[in-house]
Amino acid sequence: MTVLCVYLGDNMKKLIIFGFDGTIADTSPGILYCFNTTATAMGYQPVDHDALYGVIGIPLEDGFRKLFNMKDDEIEYATNNYSKLYSQKGEEMFSLYPGIKNTLAQLRKEGCKIAIATQKHRMFTADMLGVYDIANLFDAVCATDVNTNLMKSDLILQACEQTGVSVEDAILIGDSNVDAEGARNVGIDFGAVLYGWGFRSKEEAEKYNCKTSFNSADEIFLKLSML
Repeated sequence: MTVLCVYLGDNMKKLIIFGFDGTIADTSPGILYCFNTTATAMGYQPVDHDALYGVIGIPLEDGFRKLFNMKDDEIEYATNNYSKLYSQKGEEMFSLYPGIKNTLAQLRKEGCKIAIATQKHRMFTADMLGVYDIANLFDAVCATDVNTNLMKSDLILQACEQTGVSVEDAILIGDSNVDAEGARNVGIDFGAVLYGWGFRSKEEAEKYNCKTSFNSADEIFLKLSML
């Protein structure tokens, strides 16, 4: 069986690290529901779906400021209410992107290690992986916990440490500038997802010196193999 499968130039990539929101799963319906339900109860006008571009993946506090221009003294209540709503209903409102499960299975079959690096709460991430029975496809799931404030770079390094693979032998695949900046901060290569809720175009993603980009989850395995 081939153990090292994915090439980036002359360097074989042993570990593929994925973001979660906007890369593995479309969690936007639940996120929009929780933002709008919280904000409208506080007297703000709801936003439409397209407003989520560039918001999914950033801290909740920043999301409320960006979407609703919310005042600082309202933020704590808003984030607490959002989290409550998400645990009650929001986390159920999601779907895997078409082709992603097959892509993960292909990578596993070829011998690659696979990890998740997400600033989503560990409990929500585990629940969602369980819904589609794909937790067993990952060698490491690195997420945040209560009272932790881990940056994307921290989570990337956790994934490398837990799988025993160096950043030079790994690549991060994500859909946003948060992912791209996290990759840059630790010196790991970056592949940009264009079907998520971060980058609106290939040109926007290329500002971060991404090694490649993916228009669909079906492209990931093939494009990684061809680099």
